[in-house]
Amino acid sequence: MGVEGRIVQITGPVLDVEFPPEHLPEIYNALHITRTSDQSGQGHGSGASQDILVAEVQQHLGNDWVRCVAMGSTDGLRRGMAALDTGSPITVPVGPTTLGRVFNVLGQPIDGKPAPPAGTPTYPIHRPSPTLAEQSTEAQIFETGMKVIDLICPFSKGGKMGIFGGAGVGKTITIQELIRNIA
Repeated sequence: MGVEGRIVQITGPVLDVEFPPEHLPEIYNALHITRTSDQSGQGHGSGASQDILVAEVQQHLGNDWVRCVAMGSTDGLRRGMAALDTGSPITVPVGPTTLGRVFNVLGQPIDGKPAPPAGTPTYPIHRPSPTLAEQSTEAQIFETGMKVIDLICPFSKGGKMGIFGGAGVGKTITIQELIRNIA
């Protein structure tokens, strides 16, 4: 792991963290902040649990401070708490095992299914876009699974489509069916 800093300011989801001189984390690095919450209401006893809040470095402020955005609630944080620089950005799982799944920004499944198996490749959430040479230039039809749309008004892959119509003609139902068929 990396260097440990201290929280100096909390403004909603924005955190300012001070690090030792010459050890500032890079922009987009993930910071782990361990907070202890007391479930029993009786102080630090057997009901205390720990969870890790992940924050992402967004800006170097000077005076060895960095400004971060928390990827969760900042409830329970206080000035002086330790923030550990992981030395790497936030990563999420990618590949065939993630198709059709729903993940949060930290790569944790939120669809009620188990986490992807160990060994699933991960990519940082901030990556360069594919180059133009890597992108397909030919128009392709996007099959929706709805025969009427695929026949009369096919969608192109990567394009945009609008649904216009008066009140009560079924625009919302059509969109719901597209979501159901595609996802």
